[in-house]
Amino acid sequence: MNLSYLGFFKYYNFFIDSLQEIFNILKISSDIQILSVLVPVGISFYTFRIISHLIDSYKNQLPCPKFLDYLVYITYFPQIASGPIARAKEFYQQLNSDEKYNYQTERVVILIISGLFKKYTLSSFLFNFIQSPFQIPEQYSSFDLILAALAYSCYIYVDFSGYSDLANAISSLLGFPPVPNFNMPYCAQSLQDFWRRWHISLSQWLRDYLYISLGGSRKGNLRKYFNLLMTMVIGGFWHGAGLNFLIWGFLHGIGLVVTHLWQDLIKNIKNRKPSHQDSLNNHIIVASKISHGQVFIGWLRFYFQRITSIFRPTFACVLTFSYVTLCWIFFNTSNWETSLKFLQQMVNMSSNIEMRSQFNVWQLYITFIIIFVMNFYGDKFSNYLQNILAKSNLILQTILISSLLYTVFRLGPNTVPPFVYFGF
Repeated sequence: MNLSYLGFFKYYNFFIDSLQEIFNILKISSDIQILSVLVPVGISFYTFRIISHLIDSYKNQLPCPKFLDYLVYITYFPQIASGPIARAKEFYQQLNSDEKYNYQTERVVILIISGLFKKYTLSSFLFNFIQSPFQIPEQYSSFDLILAALAYSCYIYVDFSGYSDLANAISSLLGFPPVPNFNMPYCAQSLQDFWRRWHISLSQWLRDYLYISLGGSRKGNLRKYFNLLMTMVIGGFWHGAGLNFLIWGFLHGIGLVVTHLWQDLIKNIKNRKPSHQDSLNNHIIVASKISHGQVFIGWLRFYFQRITSIFRPTFACVLTFSYVTLCWIFFNTSNWETSLKFLQQMVNMSSNIEMRSQFNVWQLYITFIIIFVMNFYGDKFSNYLQNILAKSNLILQTILISSLLYTVFRLGPNTVPPFVYFGF
């Protein structure tokens, strides 16, 4: 029943448009009414909260709450628009805890400053580089489109993690602990690792209430791959009513299937026991006299393995980030046709000669560097600032906080674009 509300408000017109196109192909006359309705604020997120509450109650993992407590959980305003998706059991425990306001002031202050810096300063600046290229990609060179794709990867990260920081800060002030939602996602060395770090509350929700409910990995590898693919396709469709979101989810599903196929293959190779002949050959090799050439080859192999062990994580990280960035193209365009135009123009290197680059500005590169430093070292820097605030007196705290806020607002624009996930 809850999904029916979501289907009506969010997907009714999408299904009607799709049905109308089918009727037109079949040359069947139809007059199905398209509705102009206002979508309730936060319907995607509080629907997921309601569903998780129902399933946990059904499995007896959640005691029946008071009706007022239930209303507070469903309508909790800091998380209702864009998450994080808090679990009911932890929420109720904190709601009725005697120590609910036992939070660190320094942590809340840094969360607020971090959220403002990410959203007000960084994402607002990047917003200028992602609008037109994703609407009319044919008017931009391939170099500009590559920069625009990188800009959107950075933009959606700082925009959504900035919102999560602000939501967690407000929750802390209201007596609820922060819900982890991002953990250096662009450090991920695989898609599986990426979804453990990106929008963590949604990833865990999809895992616990969709993937596991479909059977998870309990019914063999083929069923596991199918469940992974279906989970990501449904997750993509949850983000928006459009084929581009379905393609985005499908691409991530295929990527996860390939990741698991590779992991299963490596696992099978490692678990394969050597045959009797292999063991005999190994004993013969060890017992034989080793020549100088074999020693040299052994040293080469040793150093090659050491070098690859150093560069393999970097290569895996770059490969994962590149794939995620390509998938974001489908996520940000209005339809899949525009996505294909974007990709075609992006690989059209002749456009770099024919068109003058519009985005080759040093401020953009500086922003990229800042965001990637935040992605890798943001937590350490936040902890460092928290320790400084905790050890400083009131005057030094006031000076430091005022300086940070002044820098944030001084670098920010006159107008701030809306949060990305407000549209979902």
